[in-house]
Amino acid sequence: MIFTGLTLVVLYRLKRKNPALLQDIGLRGGHSPFKRIVGLVLPFLLLLSGIATAYLVGGIENISLNLTTSVIIAILINTLTAFLYEAFPEEVFIRGLIFEELNKKFRFIISLLLQPLIFICIPIFVIGMESLFFQEPFVLTIDYVILLFTFGIALQLYRKYTGTLWTSISFHVVYLEVARYISSGGLYDQGLTLLEFDETFTGFLTLYLSFLFIVILSIVVLSVLLLVERRKRRA
Repeated sequence: MIFTGLTLVVLYRLKRKNPALLQDIGLRGGHSPFKRIVGLVLPFLLLLSGIATAYLVGGIENISLNLTTSVIIAILINTLTAFLYEAFPEEVFIRGLIFEELNKKFRFIISLLLQPLIFICIPIFVIGMESLFFQEPFVLTIDYVILLFTFGIALQLYRKYTGTLWTSISFHVVYLEVARYISSGGLYDQGLTLLEFDETFTGFLTLYLSFLFIVILSIVVLSVLLLVERRKRRA
C-alpha cells in the first residue's frame, strides 16, 4: 500500500504539470478492444499450452490440482500484494514514465532494449542494500539477469501492442503467481502450490513454463503481431 500510495502521489503531482500524462503512459485509453483482449488472454493461453506440452513431452507427470482453501487464500492475498508492491509501481515507473522519456529520445527498438537494463538495476540495488545493512549474501546469477532482461522486454511489448499499461500490469501479476504457485511445485512454500506434479529434474517446469512459454513465447507472439501490423500500415 505504501509503494502504490507513493506512486499515486507522484502521478498526481506530474499530472498537474501534464494533464495528458495518464494517457501518454498508457493508464488511460489504448488501442482496439480486440488488442486489449489479446493482451489479457495471451498469458493464460501460454500457461495452459505450456502445462499441456510439458506433460506430453514427459517433462512432468502425476499432475493434480491442489484446490485447498489455504492455497486459494494464499494466491488471492499474494495477487493483491504483487499488484500493490511490484506490478503497479514498477510498470508505472519503468514501462510508463521512464519508457515514455526514452521513447522521446530514441527509436522504439533502442528504448525497448534500454528499459530492461534500468529494470535490472532495481533488484541489484535491493540486493546491494540487503547485503550492506543486513549482511545478506550478494547473489546475482547470470540466469536471473537474463530472466529480468527478457521479462522486461515482454512487459514492454504488451504495452506497445495493446496501447495500455494495464495489460503489462496484468501480465506481470500472472507471471509472478505462475512462478510462485504453479511452476515451482511448492518449492518455496511446501503445500502451497496450485499444481502438484513430479518433474524429470528439479526446476524443469520453472524453466519450461515460466521462462520459455510465459516470457519467451510472449515476446515471439507479440513481435510477430507488431510486425504484421506494421506491414499492414505500410501496404
